[in-house]
Amino acid sequence: MSEKALTPEALSYEHDGLSLGYSAVGEGEPVLFVHGATGTGEFEWGEMAARLSHRFRCLMPDLRGHGRSEFRRSGYTGAAICADLRRLIEHLGVDQPHVVGFSYGSEISLMLELEKPGTVRSLTLVSPGTGRPEHRRLPSIDYLHRTWPPTLRRLHDAHHGPEHWRSLVTTLVEDAATRKELPPEKLSAIDCRVLLLAGDHDDRIRRTQAAHFAQVNQRARFVEVEGAAHAAHLERPDRIIQVVGDFLAEVDLERRSGRHGATRGAEGESSRAAGHL
Repeated sequence: MSEKALTPEALSYEHDGLSLGYSAVGEGEPVLFVHGATGTGEFEWGEMAARLSHRFRCLMPDLRGHGRSEFRRSGYTGAAICADLRRLIEHLGVDQPHVVGFSYGSEISLMLELEKPGTVRSLTLVSPGTGRPEHRRLPSIDYLHRTWPPTLRRLHDAHHGPEHWRSLVTTLVEDAATRKELPPEKLSAIDCRVLLLAGDHDDRIRRTQAAHFAQVNQRARFVEVEGAAHAAHLERPDRIIQVVGDFLAEVDLERRSGRHGATRGAEGESSRAAGHL
C-alpha cells in the first residue's frame, strides 16, 4: 500500500443510548487511539494516524461527551467509557487491537485491559497515570476552569456549544478523584507488552509512576523523552511516531511467530531500565 496519507472516515456507533463518533483511516492491524481530557480523536492523534495509516488500521474515537459523541453527565465514569470502547471493538469485529492512550486516555486504556484481561494486544501509554496517590490533591475545579487551554475549550463548540468544556472538565475531575493509585500487584499482572512514554519535563508523579510500572512488570518498558513536557507525542511527533510504529510492528511480529512466552525473561531484563529518546 502507498505511504500517502489517507483521509479519515467520520463514522459513528451506538452504545448506552448515546451516539458516539469515531474516525478511521488506513489498513492493517487495528490500533485504537484514546485521547486525553477534553481532546478529540483526530485532534490528539490525527497526525500519528495519518503517518501510520499505510501500516495499521487507525481508529480514533471521541470519548462520550467529546467532539461528535453525545453527552450524559449521569453515570459518567471511567468504567462507562471502557464499556463504550469495548462496544466499539465489538462493533468493528476487531481482534485484540493495540491501544494507544494519552494522559486521561492512558488511564482509560490501562483500565480497559485491567477490567477484562486479554482485551488489548499491546498498550502504549503517553504521559501515563496509574491513579491518584493518597498524598496528592487534585486541582480545584475553579482553578482548572480558569487555566484550561483555549484550544481544548473550542474543540466541542460545533456539537455541544461554547461552554460545554466546563461540564467536561468538572465531570472528568470528579471521575479522576475516585481512582486510587494502582498497587504493584495489579500492574505486574498485566500480560501484554507495554510501552510507557513521558517527557522529561512532564509531571513528576507521572514520570515516577511510569518508571515504577516498568520496574514491577517485566513486559513494560519506560522511555523518557528528552525536551518534551506533557504531550510528548505532539511536541516531538517525528520521534514518537517512529518509536510507536516500530513497537507496534514488533509486537505483531512476535504475535505471528508465537514468541510471547519465549521472550518474557529476556524482555524483562531490558525493560526495567528507563531509556531516553
